[in-house]
Amino acid sequence: MQIGWETVEAIARTRAIDCWYFFPLMGLYRQAANSAPDINERKQERLNWVLGTSEWRRAWYSTPHGPFDLFGDPAEAIRIADVDAIERFVKTRLESVFKGGVLEPLRYRGARGHPVGSLFFAISNPHAALLASRIASSVLRRPWSTHQPPNPTFPGLAGGL
Repeated sequence: MQIGWETVEAIARTRAIDCWYFFPLMGLYRQAANSAPDINERKQERLNWVLGTSEWRRAWYSTPHGPFDLFGDPAEAIRIADVDAIERFVKTRLESVFKGGVLEPLRYRGARGHPVGSLFFAISNPHAALLASRIASSVLRRPWSTHQPPNPTFPGLAGGL
């Protein structure tokens, strides 16, 4: 949650720099409270800053049982997005600025199996996309990849999460 979207856009605009971007899924998930009214202005601004849009509210929150509760009052929006949906949203956002493409991320998990973050590879130059994706794919397919058990963990977080 330390990199603003403006920085991501600036990297993509170079069309010369490909980007390994470790996205903090856990931090984002914690900021996006279960109930929309629980997201204070500070958290909302931080999420907008990191994602470069406020569209996350529409994508992640809904009133699943209609616009009104049992008593006819406006229903409270709740988070309908799980970690997978949040990760897909981030990938879509990256794809909107990295015209060479964004590879499927490698998800890292803490010692207890909770998602900590996702490692994305974003390609800024479409003309170099094939070579860049081949190289990056070999890194993302290593045995520690989430595509093959066991999932990676961060040793420094063994006592936490």
